[in-house]
Amino acid sequence: MIEKKLAFPFRVEPFQEDYTGRLSWSNLGNQILRASSLHAEAHGFGHTYMKEHRQGWVLARLILEVSALPRTGDDYAIATWVKRIFGQFTDRLYTISGADGRIYGHGTSTWALIDYATRQPVNLETLPDGGFTHVVLPEEVPVARPSRGRCVAAEPVLKHTAVYSDLDINGHVNSIRYIDMVLDTFPKAWHDRHRVARIEMSYGLEGYCGDRFHIFRDALSEHQFAVRIVRPASDGSETIIARSIVTFAPMDEEQQ
Repeated sequence: MIEKKLAFPFRVEPFQEDYTGRLSWSNLGNQILRASSLHAEAHGFGHTYMKEHRQGWVLARLILEVSALPRTGDDYAIATWVKRIFGQFTDRLYTISGADGRIYGHGTSTWALIDYATRQPVNLETLPDGGFTHVVLPEEVPVARPSRGRCVAAEPVLKHTAVYSDLDINGHVNSIRYIDMVLDTFPKAWHDRHRVARIEMSYGLEGYCGDRFHIFRDALSEHQFAVRIVRPASDGSETIIARSIVTFAPMDEEQQ
């Protein structure tokens, strides 16, 4: 019998780090998605099953809290499990640990299952034979609930047009690319002195190649910021693509 919680090994390979020599946030995010996919595949509700049934998992929310990130050459593991199923959504949790047992951080995510024919979410509680309720493990991680605060800034701090390299296997802008956009609103001088302690992503509609994105940012406190990523229309309206709240901590010597 396959364990409900599975841990998947990774290594920080050269060119997976940022300029500080630690695993970059974009690569961490993609490995989080990879661990999610491997776990689902091992339990029979991954890409193979979903492709056959013309369905697919869509990330609705992601929260990651870390005290540090592994360096180039370090081995680490991402453990993941399904915490609960509720209506059209399911919560998946994560623990990121080093080969020496050090805990780098934890995460939570919320997913929806989309039927490609109707483009509507599937009620997970009504799947045949209970769906994958047998996998649920109601184990918690020490991650705070979503923060309050919204970005109401009127002028964008960054603009981006989605291109080929932004796209995932579904032809949408990769969910993790929006983390890059959020962090790119801060100059290098800020990143020299601060590390990301927590990042919250809430996803709206999908983005496609050629879409123009405007990224807005507001300071909620000295070290916490709200960001919204929108697709503007010619009539002045905007469609929310993603919202984020990112919390920084001062960079100490061990982390530099």
